[in-house]
Amino acid sequence: FLSIGFSTTDLPRFLIGNITLFYFSLNKSIIPCYQIIKGLVCSDKEVVSTLKHYKWSCSSRRLINHSVRNVGALRQLGVPQRSVSLLVTNHPGATFMKHSRFVEALEKVKEMGFDPLKSNFVMALKLFATINEATWKSKLEVLGRWGFSRDICLLAFKKQPQFMMSSEKKIMKMLNFLVKDMSLPPEDIARCPEILGCNLEKTVIPRFAVVKNLKSRGLIKSDLKTSSFIKISEKMFLERYVTRFQRNEPLLLDAYRGQK
Repeated sequence: FLSIGFSTTDLPRFLIGNITLFYFSLNKSIIPCYQIIKGLVCSDKEVVSTLKHYKWSCSSRRLINHSVRNVGALRQLGVPQRSVSLLVTNHPGATFMKHSRFVEALEKVKEMGFDPLKSNFVMALKLFATINEATWKSKLEVLGRWGFSRDICLLAFKKQPQFMMSSEKKIMKMLNFLVKDMSLPPEDIARCPEILGCNLEKTVIPRFAVVKNLKSRGLIKSDLKTSSFIKISEKMFLERYVTRFQRNEPLLLDAYRGQK
């Protein structure tokens, strides 16, 4: 493990979390698994990332064998290696799942019109490989209660598939704030679906408080897009919407921090 790039600090933690590996044969199981994974990604660094993101069990070797056919199906569709590596290294559970189930998820993603050349294709695939049809429909129903039509739901999903991984409770809480308190129409939220995956208390509420304050004083455009202040780092947000206005609004930073 050290020879392929595990650090001396990460390796003990990895082995403690995967005691089953001690029952595997180095030559008959561990090395063949490494060779299979190496054939799916570009480097030992990516192999290490894959190993870290997967909980190993006695059935792992059998499941890894499915990955060759699964990744082969992606490559046949023209999915670029960077997207394959993204799926394998960050979501090995989806990559190693039974081929029949993988193909089912793949067909759903294709039917929805995702572009295989974009990374969102494998992110959508990961979602459908993880949740069942009942869970998918339930989340669509939750969105529907807040005025999201099926077309708007799919628009948001195509832009940011990951938001549908959020729990229904989190989605409901976020939409209660955005739709009820901030009066944002579903169409605007769908254009910036990343917001549904943000932390409500630590990110969304404080940023909306600052932007609302600046808008009320005419310091920024009243039609400022939500994505302009949500899809940026905290450092950039502070520079754009807090620090630059502190001369006129000295309490703006306190107001921002007070909301967190």
